This record gives sequence, C-alpha cells and structure tokens, in this order.
Amino acid sequence: MSTKVVHLRLNEPFEGQTDFYFGSIKAIYDSIPQDRVGIAYKSLTNHGIRDGRYTNSLCSIDIGVMRRKANSRTKRD
Repeated sequence: MSTKVVHLRLNEPFEGQTDFYFGSIKAIYDSIPQDRVGIAYKSLTNHGIRDGRYTNSLCSIDIGVMRRKANSRTKRD
C-alpha cells in the first residue's frame, strides 16, 4: 500500500521549519506563501516538476511514495 507525498525543503526557515510534507503540490500553497517557494503553482505543475523533482534558489520539492504496511483485518467467528 502506498500514498503520494510531496516534500518541500526551504533553504531559509518559515515559521521555524525547513521541511514540510504534503499530500499534493496544491497543498503547499495553502500553507506556504508563493514568494517563499519561488514559483507559482501553475508554473510548477506545467513546467517545473521533472522526474519528481524541482529545485530553485529558495527550495527543493520532491514527489515520492510513502509505503505502508498492508492493513490485515482478522475475521471474528
């Protein structure tokens, strides 16, 4: 079982943090101002992400997969 995860690493801390994890690229812009990311959402989705990675002078963004243990449910008699 797996889930997509977007890792944003800022070169300068925002609210005391440099690493952020999101479920989508769009979710980045709900939490982090565009000027801190250094690229607009539309530009990032249209041209920026190549092979699951984007880097500029302000941040790096990696798209990966979070692997989970399969959920096994036991039957009750």
